[in-house]
Amino acid sequence: MAEQIVILVYTHSDYSFIWKAMIPLLQKYCKNIEIHWLFEETADMNLINASIPSDWIIHTYSTDLIWTKRVLKALNEIDSEYILFLHEDWLPIADVKISLLLEMIKFMKKYNSGFLLSYSHISTTSRQPGIPTNHENYYFYFENSHIFQPAIWNKSIFVDFCTHLDKHKVENEDIDCLNFMSNKICTSVQNLTTVTSLRTTNSLFFPHMHALSEGLWNFTKYPTLKQFLETFDINTDDRGIHSWWELDTQ
Repeated sequence: MAEQIVILVYTHSDYSFIWKAMIPLLQKYCKNIEIHWLFEETADMNLINASIPSDWIIHTYSTDLIWTKRVLKALNEIDSEYILFLHEDWLPIADVKISLLLEMIKFMKKYNSGFLLSYSHISTTSRQPGIPTNHENYYFYFENSHIFQPAIWNKSIFVDFCTHLDKHKVENEDIDCLNFMSNKICTSVQNLTTVTSLRTTNSLFFPHMHALSEGLWNFTKYPTLKQFLETFDINTDDRGIHSWWELDTQ
């Protein structure tokens, strides 16, 4: 029987240093959710076997493929109506509950939403009254949909996206992505009272810290991130610190 929603993590073994945090955090906070792990087919299988839990489902891609076609290959191998999609550096920091995910799916079905982002832009929450959730201060919003993760996708929409857009990388302001998603009824959910200070850590269904932007640490955005990563024996001095990525909020 197909799962209604699963988690799909896209990664490359060049980023296996962050797996030291991501894998145990997924195990701790994403219980009772089927996890799919997508990586390059030329990866060292000794590394994979030593790192990836045996109950996770693994998928591989050819590095000759562009990003959208790599993701498409995995999507075509997954039997699920909805996908919670993310890359390996979006670290969960609190429980990701299947009951909450199913609440989100119920909302998506009601409004025929193809995509639900785990947090909102400040501009979005400031210009909309929002649709109340069953959780205090959290509201659903309609989005312009230019942030693609962490988010719940209707799998058929995600397949369509990866089929028709030839992208090596999804850029936040990519006009092709925006045009494609403009009629997919893209939505988000956010705690209105904390959107200006704790936008991502207070995500309703995927509370998280985003560890890296453009290969640099997000230590300015998340003041506790450096110490947090070091508890997983991750070297935090081997790359620079990102100086601009969404530093207005956490």
